[in-house]
Amino acid sequence: MLRVMATKKQTLEDYADEIRQELNVPRQSEVFAAAVEAGYLAARADGEVDATERATLTKAVELLSQGAVIEWETETLLDACQARADKDGAEARATQVGELLKSLGQSEAGLLVAAFVARATNGVEKSEAEVLKAIGKAAGLTAEKVKGLVKRATGLED
Repeated sequence: MLRVMATKKQTLEDYADEIRQELNVPRQSEVFAAAVEAGYLAARADGEVDATERATLTKAVELLSQGAVIEWETETLLDACQARADKDGAEARATQVGELLKSLGQSEAGLLVAAFVARATNGVEKSEAEVLKAIGKAAGLTAEKVKGLVKRATGLED
């Protein structure tokens, strides 16, 4: 179980180590890519991912990957997420990403990472939480389970 700091919110850097432990799963690279796309889709919930959000997403991805994904690879990964969302639509991609996480058997780990990535862009807003719920539903998770994962990923105080 992840520890949540009671005295203050953790920084992305502090919390990334704990989130990475959750990613120690089979087919880790596939789970990570799907989770990043889920985080991208959440960040895009307001209709776009601006340059500041994208830079923040890049930082979060790099923190989680411990440098295993270098900046240009992160940019390529985010470009691919954008291209799929533009082509298929964000709602369809949310369903597909959730189904992929379910098929990988890593719904919870994927949603936890997605919420962490979404949190990086000024917290998880209501529209972003709705996207995460849709992904979670497609991944076979209840709304309550998704809510709990979002709370864990955002390092909310008790």
